[in-house]
Amino acid sequence: MKSAEPSAPKRTLDKWTACFVGRDREPSAAAVDEFDRVLSDAADERPLQTFLASHPVLLAPLLPPGGAFWCLDRPRFGAEWIPDFLLASVTSVGFLWVLIELESPNRNALTKGGLPALKLAEAQRQVRDWRTWLTDNVAYARGQLGLTDIEGTCRAYIVIGRRGGLDPKHAKTFRALSTDHTTVMSYDRLRDAMRGSEVPYG
Repeated sequence: MKSAEPSAPKRTLDKWTACFVGRDREPSAAAVDEFDRVLSDAADERPLQTFLASHPVLLAPLLPPGGAFWCLDRPRFGAEWIPDFLLASVTSVGFLWVLIELESPNRNALTKGGLPALKLAEAQRQVRDWRTWLTDNVAYARGQLGLTDIEGTCRAYIVIGRRGGLDPKHAKTFRALSTDHTTVMSYDRLRDAMRGSEVPYG
């Protein structure tokens, strides 16, 4: 008797249908220009959080190319852990998840001496806390919260500061902040990614 084929992965997130972004994932030039204007005027991360929540397609470059995705605005992990965004894209084997933490564009990632600044250290600690919670509560996250296939090892992005605030002599140190599962980037790099270009760092 032939064994049954494994069922195909679920291709929808039933509890998050309002956050769905279709296959048309190319950000418009007008939306990117408006993001640039909001970025230029922002005193902290809050107006950027609000703008990106209204234009989730701008976050598409943080996911693998192609396919639909979901953008969850400030979802709760338990009572206290709240990422700025949680993205999910459809893959051939299930869902791929991405955590996003936004910090102020006016706070540098490194001190003048080239050490991680306090705000960056806090953001890194938050990402570790999220991953710990997901690892310890993975069944609850997948079942009760509807975060199908999520894992504590999912990729994370920390967006902080502007490229102009990075001393070129600390470029190597800045690149070393990014690990296999966490990428630290400036808002300028995020904006460049929205426009379809990429830079080595910053």
